[in-house]
Amino acid sequence: MTVLSPGRALDQARTMTTNGEYLAASQVYEELLAQSEATAADPAARDIRLEALAESGRVLHLLGRSQEAMARYKQYYMEAGSSGHAVRALNLIGEEHNHLGNYEEALEAYREALQLAEALNYTPGRAAALGGMGSILQDLGRMEEALITLNKALSLARQLNDLREQIQSLLRISFSRYYLGEVDKAIAALKDALEVARQFSLPDRYVVIINNLGECHQVLFDVDRALAYHREGLALAESLSIRYIQADLCRNLGIDLLRAGQVQPGIESLYRALAIGEETENLNVRLQTLYALALAEIEHGDAARGLQHTQALQKLARENNARGYQADALYALGFYHERQRDVVTAEQWWQQAIFLAHETNRRQLLWRLHAGLARISANPALIQVHRRIAAEVIQQIAYPIEDETLRQIFLRAPTVKVILENV
Repeated sequence: MTVLSPGRALDQARTMTTNGEYLAASQVYEELLAQSEATAADPAARDIRLEALAESGRVLHLLGRSQEAMARYKQYYMEAGSSGHAVRALNLIGEEHNHLGNYEEALEAYREALQLAEALNYTPGRAAALGGMGSILQDLGRMEEALITLNKALSLARQLNDLREQIQSLLRISFSRYYLGEVDKAIAALKDALEVARQFSLPDRYVVIINNLGECHQVLFDVDRALAYHREGLALAESLSIRYIQADLCRNLGIDLLRAGQVQPGIESLYRALAIGEETENLNVRLQTLYALALAEIEHGDAARGLQHTQALQKLARENNARGYQADALYALGFYHERQRDVVTAEQWWQQAIFLAHETNRRQLLWRLHAGLARISANPALIQVHRRIAAEVIQQIAYPIEDETLRQIFLRAPTVKVILENV
């Protein structure tokens, strides 16, 4: 059997990764690292080992093996010294902490990376660190601050012609725009990212982008396009064995199916998403799936089970200081009590949720909260106040959408239409 040189083995593993052969690539990296030495005197051999540590960690992340990926990144950092490799290692550690929901640890890693990158005048490291910091600020609900940071990262990535970092920045920008209710701008950012991913054959990024594009159409009640994106994305993620993104695609597909009236398949898809999210330790997917499951069970299935999901969401969001998800949990609590005809308690939870929705700039949630308060209020004047506020937020979301067909799909959705027709 032919034994490849370290350089050839690294090239082979990279090609496998590009082709989506993650399990095979992981095995090649394991063999390469087992054969190399951390104390190699030859600079070329040392660089090959450092690259293998970084890239094998990325493959482990794609396979949903986050703890192993983190261990690999920490080993990379320990062997890197004070160099560009150390900056890259810190950024990867920050990314994995973010994935695991360790926001403070992630922010600290990114800050350290930014400080070292600036000391080394290492622009790629600065771009990656700023992008990572922007992502954490999003998770903490600081959307406007996140956008400023992310646009700096995107500008640097474009200067460097760093395609992967451009895509990552555009994805993060689209996320901020989405939660600010600027769905048209989110779609524009995602389409820019999609063009880069298609042009330069980055399949792992492509599947993330179409998942998010589908979610933008989903929130505007464009169920047909959402389903098309999410079914394509799930098939591709399964073929590439990208386990962590399968969880979010199952979550989105479940919501799409519920919107299309396919209740049982929708709920089953959500439970599959939760299982994969727990397996891959993906905090954001777990939080979002608990929220979707809570609403689905309360509305269509077992309300008591829905309440359990809501309480699990609330606990997990509090433990991780995820303020936006705390607002989601409060909305779900109010929804549960509304369904139990306890409108006094529902109103109490929703009033608290409005405060957090404003604080975290979650416009998509804000109009739903005011619509809910209009449904349960016994005071005609208050009903009109809440309907008017909900309608104003809806128009803020709808007005900038340039795609007339998409805008009309959103405005004619039953839950939106009932607000606009009764203001």
